[in-house]
Amino acid sequence: MKATIVGEDEEDIGLEVTDNNNVVHHIEMHKVDGEIYSHNQNGYPDDPTERELEEGEQVGYARRYAQYYVYRERDYDTIPAPDNPDRIAAVLLAIIDLEQGAFEEYFGTLCEQVASHVREEVSPPLDLPEDVYTKEFLIYQQHVYLEQSLEEIQREVSAAGSDIVDRDALEQLLNANREDFLSRATAIFGDASLSALTIEGVSGVHTRYFAGRNDDRRIEGDDPFDREPDACLELLPGDLTPELYRLYIANNLVCQIRDCYIGMGLEPPAQYRVLGPGKDEFTGKYYHFDFYPDYWDHEAAIPGYSAPLPIMLSERLE
Repeated sequence: MKATIVGEDEEDIGLEVTDNNNVVHHIEMHKVDGEIYSHNQNGYPDDPTERELEEGEQVGYARRYAQYYVYRERDYDTIPAPDNPDRIAAVLLAIIDLEQGAFEEYFGTLCEQVASHVREEVSPPLDLPEDVYTKEFLIYQQHVYLEQSLEEIQREVSAAGSDIVDRDALEQLLNANREDFLSRATAIFGDASLSALTIEGVSGVHTRYFAGRNDDRRIEGDDPFDREPDACLELLPGDLTPELYRLYIANNLVCQIRDCYIGMGLEPPAQYRVLGPGKDEFTGKYYHFDFYPDYWDHEAAIPGYSAPLPIMLSERLE
């Protein structure tokens, strides 16, 4: 993917984006929020219903990459907040840095609900209709809001760089036995102060499930903020013990950052090449579209990508 800014005034900005098929897209957007109001290209059918699936994805790549390019080059807030890899990385840093009590206060309900599907000793904290638990597809979501401005988020994430996910440290953790796992996990995800990023608040837990064909339903939790979250955790039911809760959330966020880059037609930075479910929208695409590798599958053999940490740990510690 390549882009060039070809025009700009007080309110709008225009780009020329060349996608991975060398198709040129002419895109114009509002600088204040990244809303694209003009998009022309001559490589795919104009009618979206006439495009092949891969052609439709290329058009989506161009739009998301255009927003990302303007954000990077001009610092305008042109990416939807929960799709901005910097905001997601900032939430990851903030969660890693939480004291255990604060982590449990913010995310205990979410993690216990996730674990209750598999572990009989964990009672589901959410009062959901019984038939929800019988659905083939079910995902729990929780919004996370940071106190910091986007400018502060950019500064902190830039300072952390690739250390956001220290691959060597994670490999050591994967090789840990039961006796020293907890101490090593604490060293990576525990007490050390990593950044100045702090959580302002979180939503309640939202439940999304399919009741039938083309029947996507959502049971809303409380949400204390009237703005976009900095990230939305999206967790599938899993066999987790409390010591793995933070690792499971961390892996989900790393995979979400991976999805942000893939959704722009880019290979993710090396530290985000991890397998496992990330953004639900992209998990569905990886599963149903043949031209995508199975990034969602922790057993997939994709060169340069590693298995998700929580799943490997849960298998190792059994």
